[in-house]
Amino acid sequence: MPPVILEVTVLGAVALFLFTFALLPRGSAIDKRLSDLERSGVAREARDGFFAKIIDEQQRSQLSRKLVAAGWYTVNPTQIVIRTVASGFGGIAAGAALVLFVGDTSTMWLCGAAGLVFAGFAAPTVLLNRAVESRQKGVQRALPDFLDMLTTTVEAGVSLNGALTVTMEAISGPLAEELKSAMSDVRLGRSRGEALMAMAERVQQTDLLTAVIAIVQAERLGGNIVSVLEEVSVEARETRMMRIEELAAQLPVKMVFPMALFMLPALIVMIFGPVVANFLSPK
Repeated sequence: MPPVILEVTVLGAVALFLFTFALLPRGSAIDKRLSDLERSGVAREARDGFFAKIIDEQQRSQLSRKLVAAGWYTVNPTQIVIRTVASGFGGIAAGAALVLFVGDTSTMWLCGAAGLVFAGFAAPTVLLNRAVESRQKGVQRALPDFLDMLTTTVEAGVSLNGALTVTMEAISGPLAEELKSAMSDVRLGRSRGEALMAMAERVQQTDLLTAVIAIVQAERLGGNIVSVLEEVSVEARETRMMRIEELAAQLPVKMVFPMALFMLPALIVMIFGPVVANFLSPK
């Protein structure tokens, strides 16, 4: 067997092993249950492992917060490091296989192989960031409707805890999941304000944090909770409309590249095609 093929095979086997190892469940059933109840972010992990020593405490804390914001409560930072290493080895194997298959070591193909290696190492981080953005967008979309329903329920004479429970059952998505977690914390003895603030810190979404701060402050200062909810609801809906208008204003700029890639070549063929065909046709 040629050395290059052997290296590709070994790298592929190592990547498959590490990726499989990263998907193995961590901790006991009690640890998983505590993680679900507390929403502390990640399952408990061993601090003396090799992969746990690759990142320091600050990086581990930042990665933990990002995992919580993405809703990946059963994944810990060590597993993300393992997946990054495994994906990187997979990228190396793919790049080596590309060069071997093509049989050309020119700059173009070497750059392509380097791109595969970079994509392999960056894939887990990109997926995590997209998960965070998707979850935050889901919370942002559901927040105005949630606040409207909460305001109406409180105006009907239901207590705030009861209104949160009723509204939580009427919505779906990441916001409903976070509300269920917060209400579970309240049932376990945590104060409502602390539970709501913990929920906002987990999600890391600006509109939700603003709404929660307003509700908690109104409750602590003895303000009119109904008027606060109405103001927060109107503000959240206006913020969403402003962001929609901002995205709509960006569409003309974003449409330039599809038009240049797809529409202009077709127009050029339609305009100059008959002229070129007439010029090349035999007389």
